Formats: sequence, structure tokens, C-alpha cells
Amino acid sequence: MAVFQLIYVSLATRPMTPGDLVELLTQSRDKNARLGITGLLVYHNREFMQLLEGERAPVSEVYDTICKDERNRQNHVMLELEVAKRSFPDWAMAFLAPEVLELDTVPGYSRFLETGLGDPAFASDPSLARRFLLKLRDDFLRGGNS
Repeated sequence: MAVFQLIYVSLATRPMTPGDLVELLTQSRDKNARLGITGLLVYHNREFMQLLEGERAPVSEVYDTICKDERNRQNHVMLELEVAKRSFPDWAMAFLAPEVLELDTVPGYSRFLETGLGDPAFASDPSLARRFLLKLRDDFLRGGNS
């Protein structure tokens, strides 16, 4: 069975505190696990980028909910495709705030923004979605989406 992947970017309506991000991480992991959705959510400088993957209907439903969420606006789908296997079998979130919280102990936290392909989640998978996320990551860190 093919896996549907959707990558989007959006802008937070306000700066997210580390506590806000941990709460978002916890809520997202719980909901996505119930729906069979995995992926990666990245936050940096009020910008979100996310890859959602799973069956098309639940992924589309989650994305529609995200578009209605008052915490973000300017949602833009960057990529939609069907693939043979998941790029992120476990859901994770990456954001830059390690000086504020000890994030390594938070389940689902990823150092993707800091390590890119060095992140264990990216080990030996050259999928289009992962390459695309790396490109978006580089743009985020340069401030290209502001």
C-alpha cells in the first residue's frame, strides 16, 4: 500500500514559547498516533514546516485542521506525493530552544535543525521528501521564508 506524504509551511501567529512547543509536540504525537500518521514538524523563527505521512484521508483531515488552527496562518502545501514507504516511521518535532529546556528528554524531539542528515531519523534514506525537507531546513535557517 502506498503512503501519502504532504509537506507544508506556515507562519505562527505569535512566537511560540518552549512550553507551547512541548505542548504542541505532545498533542500532535498523541493525535497522529491514533490516526496512523507519522512525519516531522519543524519550528524556527515563527515558521513551521511539516511532513505528514500515512493514508491520504487522515493526512488530509489533519492538514485541514491545521489550516483552521489559530496558532498559524499562511499555510502553503509545498509537496504532495505517494511513496512506497514512510520516511519517518516515528513522529518527531524539531525546534531551536535547547538553552531553555532540556529537550533531549522529551519524547519525539529531533535535532533535525542542528544535525540535518546527521540526525538518526535521516539515516540512509535519500527519499524525495527527506531531500526536500533538508532544502527547506536550509532556507529556514537562512531566514529565506520570512
